[in-house]
Amino acid sequence: MQTYLIVSVSQTKIEEQLLTKSLEIRIMTRILFTVVLTLITTSFNLAAYGNPLTAIDRIPRIVSPVQFPQSKWRLVRHTFQINIPQGSNALSQLSIGVPQGLTVSNSISVFDKSGNIIANSISKDGKKVTISFAEPVAPGNRLKVVMKNVKIIGRSNAWLYPVSAKLIGMNAAIPLGLARFRVYF
Repeated sequence: MQTYLIVSVSQTKIEEQLLTKSLEIRIMTRILFTVVLTLITTSFNLAAYGNPLTAIDRIPRIVSPVQFPQSKWRLVRHTFQINIPQGSNALSQLSIGVPQGLTVSNSISVFDKSGNIIANSISKDGKKVTISFAEPVAPGNRLKVVMKNVKIIGRSNAWLYPVSAKLIGMNAAIPLGLARFRVYF
């Protein structure tokens, strides 16, 4: 009778070990499946990020707005650049909306990427400044618009200038976006 119990106890231990091994194999299979699925999903997403955006290559865009000095001074200089890509049309006019709380003087200069002043005429109509160029600015250039003696009347953490441009061959102005000037107090 005792031998029967020993066989029964050892058989139960073997069955428990088999169940434990079976459970471990299931868990490892699930973990492996999750890892493989994650790697496959990640590899597909990386391929999607590698596609170039062709629309960006044809429309001018605003880059690097800077306020000097970066403080609570009442008289500052606002500078931003407009990148005109190679695939774009030539730029003939810029329109800049002046936000509430700011007054822009007539001291506005426009430079090309070489640092040369570009001939232009400036007109102000209320809260809108229009810069018309004597000759259209060719694609592949970068304009630097410098507005000196900008008077701050109001208070804000960010000044937002809506900027639009007229391109050769188009009747309407195209909005380029907002030139955003952050102010740190």
